[in-house]
Amino acid sequence: MTLYLDVIWFLNFCIDYLLIALTAIVLKRRFNRIRFIVGALFASLIVFLMFTPLGALFYQPWMKAIYSIFIILIAFGFKRWSYFFQGLLMFYFVTFMTGGGLFALHFFWQTEIDFLAAVSSPAQAGVGSGISWVFVVLGFPLVWYFSKARIETIEVKKIHYEQLATVTIHLFGQSIKTQGLIDSGNKLHDPITRAPVMIIETTCLEETFGQDVISAISTLDVFNDSDSKLSDEWMKRTKIIPYKVIGQSNPFLTAIKPDSVSIEHDGQVYHANQVLIGLQEESLSPDQAYQCIVHPALVRQPSISPVAN
Repeated sequence: MTLYLDVIWFLNFCIDYLLIALTAIVLKRRFNRIRFIVGALFASLIVFLMFTPLGALFYQPWMKAIYSIFIILIAFGFKRWSYFFQGLLMFYFVTFMTGGGLFALHFFWQTEIDFLAAVSSPAQAGVGSGISWVFVVLGFPLVWYFSKARIETIEVKKIHYEQLATVTIHLFGQSIKTQGLIDSGNKLHDPITRAPVMIIETTCLEETFGQDVISAISTLDVFNDSDSKLSDEWMKRTKIIPYKVIGQSNPFLTAIKPDSVSIEHDGQVYHANQVLIGLQEESLSPDQAYQCIVHPALVRQPSISPVAN
């Protein structure tokens, strides 16, 4: 059987470049396209070295490890040992991850082998099986893109979970506990008192105070609050705050003044009295990871002793 090394080399070059690029993406390193191309060229040379008198060496695990070290040094350089080992280990990880993805994809479609063999051209015998070539050329970019998307999703969730806090709202002698997301971009304040405003889903309060009461509060605005049937106690705690976001037609937000709010985050408990709670009827988190948005001003100085471990 005739082997076209130039075709095999080009495929390996493309795969090596994508693996190096994915390593850089995961580690958030500067994207140096020239260094990546040179690193991929060096990595793909192993295709030709396999057919030299030294070819047997490149089947040895220790030689592959040395070769991969040079790939990382070419692609990312050397700044310090931790930087180097991060790149090397992540390069192995993304290689195993994409390789495992291809294996799983092949296993999933293995019942179609007979059909693919029927449509494969005998003229492709010189470059290997038509099945394997179509599978690698189409499957590898698919697995690469899927891996990149999943890693980015994991990173976003990690950031979110690092910013989650346990929020306890004290109101009318009741305590409502829920999960909150500390949003550094939340700059909402009451324009009169300058009290920070946190946002909470109305469902968190409906179980304690009833759906009718919370619904009546959340639908208040500057035009119909005189027609409200809410008690004086609720009306004294209710404020209308100018609030405008994309996709929202109502330029106002109804907020409640609680007795106090306690926020537990990163081993500390923060206590706030001067705070307002804006009511949001829509879900704040699609996966229900949190039910309120915490104003960053509320978690600056702890006013209660640290949480015991």
